[in-house]
Amino acid sequence: MAKIKIACTALVAAALVAGCSKNETTDVATDAAPDVAAAPAEDPNEVMVSVGEKNLTRGEIDQKVAEVLKNDDDKIPAEQLAYQKRMIAAQIAQGFIMDNAIAVKATELGYKVSDDDFKAFTEKILKQFEGRPDAPKTIEEFAEKLPFGKDYIMAQLKSQALIDKMIDGEITSKNTTDYSAEAKKIIDSIKEKNAKLLSDADAEKKIKELKATIDATPETEKSAKFAELAKANSDCPSGARGGDLGFFTHGQMVPEFDKAAFELPIGKVSDIVKTKFGYHLILVTEKKSAVEAKGETLAEPESVKASHILVKVGEPENVPDEADVIAFLKNRNSRTQIGEFLQDILRKANIKATGEYKSLLPPPEAPKVETPSAEEPETTEDRNRKE
Repeated sequence: MAKIKIACTALVAAALVAGCSKNETTDVATDAAPDVAAAPAEDPNEVMVSVGEKNLTRGEIDQKVAEVLKNDDDKIPAEQLAYQKRMIAAQIAQGFIMDNAIAVKATELGYKVSDDDFKAFTEKILKQFEGRPDAPKTIEEFAEKLPFGKDYIMAQLKSQALIDKMIDGEITSKNTTDYSAEAKKIIDSIKEKNAKLLSDADAEKKIKELKATIDATPETEKSAKFAELAKANSDCPSGARGGDLGFFTHGQMVPEFDKAAFELPIGKVSDIVKTKFGYHLILVTEKKSAVEAKGETLAEPESVKASHILVKVGEPENVPDEADVIAFLKNRNSRTQIGEFLQDILRKANIKATGEYKSLLPPPEAPKVETPSAEEPETTEDRNRKE
């Protein structure tokens, strides 16, 4: 069974229950399935999740899981069925928490969704599919295509429309910060970088000099020298980490880089590799072989961990309009505020969970660090601590 996606913000709030926030897009795949073995359905009346006085029982979860899988369970490999059931059960529990904590809070604050509000909300969802051959024409068609069932999805969409209206009223519309100065700094930084870009000949000359320096370094010191040169010379953000790119699989890098990295022995520095980004030196530090799916172990493709030094060729970065940068900064700041706002609601909602659903509880609030008041005189104990 393919990974279930709700192509809207319908489970964003629920995802926050597990303390995660996904990829700054409006597509949310809820992968926060509990990470322990599924408990046997001993008592269907056992309360697994509660929000205030609202309860979700094991029997209700099992029934909904069965409804979702009724047309697909024969298509799922037997060894993957238990895992898929847990994933779906987690989504159901998260939706329950969203409906009974965040959506209820929106209603308490006086927010209501009119027919026009819901129409505008669903039009945004449908717009995401424009140009695709299987694009749904109506929100009902969209809901019917998802395995949770039309009625359940429509209810979730209405809850999310309500939450979005609350977020706009409580967070987005109140974000009046002036981002002009910060936007100007970003634009000036891009212009400054553009001015420093090298021609093809100069870039090639520089990478050859770096390669010569590494080649002249003793084998036992090459890794450290590579990291040092990457920090000082690489035009990639990874330079701050000594060029470390982490693990990647086939297809994640441009073809020339991909081929060189996967063929390179561990601990060896590549010859100069040219890509559309410029000139690279690559150092592979670790490799992982492909893993076949077995039981609850998912298949993993071959991967390598590598560092690189990039010397860019002079293709200037597009200088954005100030208005676009301001919009980006405002959106970024709002996302942070939204996350904190929703987490605060969840912490105050008296959410309880048992067994495999404990991972859905909101993370505890970070302790506040208190600083002595400026009006309070310094004591001898304070001075001793400083000393």
